[in-house]
Amino acid sequence: MEPRPDLSHIRIVLVEPQEPMNVGAVARAMRNFGLSRLYVVNPHPRVGPPWAREAYWVAVHAEGILDGAVATGSLLQALEGTRFVVATTGRPRELYPAPVVPAWEVPRHVLSVEGEVAFVFGRETFGLTNEELDLAHLIGTIPTAPEQPSLNLAQAVVVFAYELYKGALANGEGEREELASTEALEALFADLGRYILEIGFTDPHRHPYAMRRLRRILHKARLSLGEAQLLRGLLHQSRYAMGKKDG
Repeated sequence: MEPRPDLSHIRIVLVEPQEPMNVGAVARAMRNFGLSRLYVVNPHPRVGPPWAREAYWVAVHAEGILDGAVATGSLLQALEGTRFVVATTGRPRELYPAPVVPAWEVPRHVLSVEGEVAFVFGRETFGLTNEELDLAHLIGTIPTAPEQPSLNLAQAVVVFAYELYKGALANGEGEREELASTEALEALFADLGRYILEIGFTDPHRHPYAMRRLRRILHKARLSLGEAQLLRGLLHQSRYAMGKKDG
């Protein structure tokens, strides 16, 4: 019997799912590949909680995952305590706020992370918004035939879960990298966002575009907590120096 990878630090996050059977199918896919932690952001009332019986119908041998699923009111709440966030999308965007890789490359970015990791999947109808993608450290995509590019929610989860499980089997336990938490990074980005407006680097109209470019640059660096705090200190000291000079 092959060893089972420990993926207990991985959480699957579904944003505003609308169909209970999709949630049940996701739970079954998670069970297939050793995942157990499900978070559901602002689910449609017919989904739950309590989770609809239709979800249990298709959650074959994964009813326990539904029983333990956590419902939250926002994506930020579902990401509390995470160190790395993978957002999944099939829609082309003008600018992604994080590096973009195909599903089979995601494990090498994820399995070395020390701490909690979240995989975020969007709505059945239109996926994730740009603002939700902004919270990701990495964007995962599934290349598909142009004649039928969209995947069902559970299908998308299966692909990423399979690649993650396969990567964990192949790589085993390696060294882990300690990264800044999602909360620490968002605090840095909030400071940086205010700063680039204060110094006239951008204007309110172009601000979201500028911040997505800066997010992408900093996510490539895979900042530690100390590095994120250092950059925040630099911004604060710069503000102080500018105020002192003006005075």
